[in-house]
Amino acid sequence: MSAAGTWDPGQYLRFGGHRLRPALELFQRVAHDNVRLAVDMGCGTGDIARAMARRWPEAEVRGHDLSDAMLETAAAVDAEARVVWSAADFRDWRPDWPVDVLYANAVYHWADDHETLFPRLLSALAPGGVFAAQMPMSWSEPSHSGLRDVLDEHGFGTPELRRRLARKWVAEADWYYGLFRPLVSELDIWETRYIQVLHGTDPVLEWVKGTGLRPVLEALEGPEKDRFLALYAARLRALYPPRERGETLYPFPRLFIVARR
Repeated sequence: MSAAGTWDPGQYLRFGGHRLRPALELFQRVAHDNVRLAVDMGCGTGDIARAMARRWPEAEVRGHDLSDAMLETAAAVDAEARVVWSAADFRDWRPDWPVDVLYANAVYHWADDHETLFPRLLSALAPGGVFAAQMPMSWSEPSHSGLRDVLDEHGFGTPELRRRLARKWVAEADWYYGLFRPLVSELDIWETRYIQVLHGTDPVLEWVKGTGLRPVLEALEGPEKDRFLALYAARLRALYPPRERGETLYPFPRLFIVARR
């Protein structure tokens, strides 16, 4: 799972169980018995691509990501895995032949042109092919609105960075239903709100460091980054105080789409 930029597989995997759960729940809803080509777009450390290879042993399975570090980690987990790992950007990706399963977990929210992106991706499917995507709906959550507030209140980063983070990256479910329904024969859209139980010091900060905070961490340097992290950590502790036994509850909503061409 990644778009452009520097990604840290170790930071991402600190919450591997929480991150893998929605990926598996999406994968379990993919129904297809005759798969020749399966693609895991934004494959990250490769869990689902390897699951694809096990589920469809006769299919060619490709795991694409923009992060070399993620691809190296994916390849190192199981050198015998029957997966072709390679760099690709979903924004301009074109398959060399029609895809039977196009899967993406927590990837497409990085794009701001869903109205044109998703129809193009659907056109890459073979007849009867399945498109499956999951996107975090965290833009309006306190952790992410608090991030934007800290940036704005203290003037961290550039105006362009603040505008980028102000963009609502995932629309409401009914908008996607209207976009997809004329283009597909079957469509299933649902939302799940996970109540994640996190542990440790500043666990919500550590969570967002692995994904949504990456653009900020890449844009800020030195004392400015340190000051931002201190202020944002304090804001998150107030928003998500630990419970008596030390756990921190972090609600996290996600949107799922499974469509058949």
